[in-house]
Amino acid sequence: MFRNKELFLTRRGKSIMNVEMEKRKFLNLCGKRDQALLSGEKRMTLGDMERLTYLTEFFELENYGIALWKEFGDDVKEPFEAMMKMLDEPECIEDRWLDDEAKGEKWLLEFQELALTEEYREWIRNYIDKKYEERGLPYPTGADFD
Repeated sequence: MFRNKELFLTRRGKSIMNVEMEKRKFLNLCGKRDQALLSGEKRMTLGDMERLTYLTEFFELENYGIALWKEFGDDVKEPFEAMMKMLDEPECIEDRWLDDEAKGEKWLLEFQELALTEEYREWIRNYIDKKYEERGLPYPTGADFD
């Protein structure tokens, strides 16, 4: 029994450490506005949560992405529930905006542009390039959104 408890506490401790490490990584990459959102200085909107969730998934920081919903989920609960109710309507089923790849690409480029240092902007650009290359896609550019 004690051994299982010890194992549980060890796994839970590692999980908490992983979230903290991922959070630090992500905060280092963020621009000032995102840092203000994540520190609670600015109020989180549903759009912010959607964007930050996309970014944490893209940068493979899933533990922190989940922690974001735990920390800020109450802030966006009402608009999230309203959106989910709207999506249940038959006329929303065919809407293209729900799965808009261009939106994600735009978020990635903005995230890169707003990074606090040139070093972080370069790291983000290389990471995006690597992920897109793995998918067989060219690096997204601002011209893609005109």
